[in-house]
Amino acid sequence: MENVQENAPPQKKKRFQRTRRFIRKLVIWAVIIGAIYGLFVFFKDDIIALIHRNRYTWATYVHISTQISGKTLLGLFYAGFFGSLFFILIPLEAVFFYYLALPYNAVLVAVIMLVSSVLGLGADYIMGRIVGEGVLLRFKGQAFEKYKRAMERFGGLIIFVSNIIPFLPVQIISVAVGATRFGLKRFMVYTFISRGAYLVMLYYAADFFKGHLMRFL
Repeated sequence: MENVQENAPPQKKKRFQRTRRFIRKLVIWAVIIGAIYGLFVFFKDDIIALIHRNRYTWATYVHISTQISGKTLLGLFYAGFFGSLFFILIPLEAVFFYYLALPYNAVLVAVIMLVSSVLGLGADYIMGRIVGEGVLLRFKGQAFEKYKRAMERFGGLIIFVSNIIPFLPVQIISVAVGATRFGLKRFMVYTFISRGAYLVMLYYAADFFKGHLMRFL
């Protein structure tokens, strides 16, 4: 592999290196997300026991879990919000598809999912703005400075792309955006527009699957 890389033209060599770095970053993000989810699952009982100690937090937990398990529209809002937090991994696409199959108005489902997920990503942004900059500067100082400069030039595009491409860790990206101190209003506007576009794409994908592919299954 090293001989092939050394004998390759400069442009191909650069493309190969960029592709390798991109794949490595994807693997790192996947490991981080998996570790967060694993920690959440591992300590789930301890977290619930801690919540149970206070009657108000326990009542709130019971209310939220009842709404989500009852498949209500308020439960959809809770699922959209909490599923958008970087430390709680809920497959929002699956939730959205599931609610589209229920006897609710599709536009109303899309609006609730849009508002709740944007608010959740806004919470990620705020967390990043409060504590993220110091952490990233300490552990990823040089790389973080490059990312910060990129956000100054292409912030809107980065936010838009991270919201409309499936499987990108948009929650963690939102934390990183907050750490760069990118404007909150601009972040919310770009997130609202791109998240809305993504949900429209999902809606038509679900409609296409239901209308054209289901008959072959």
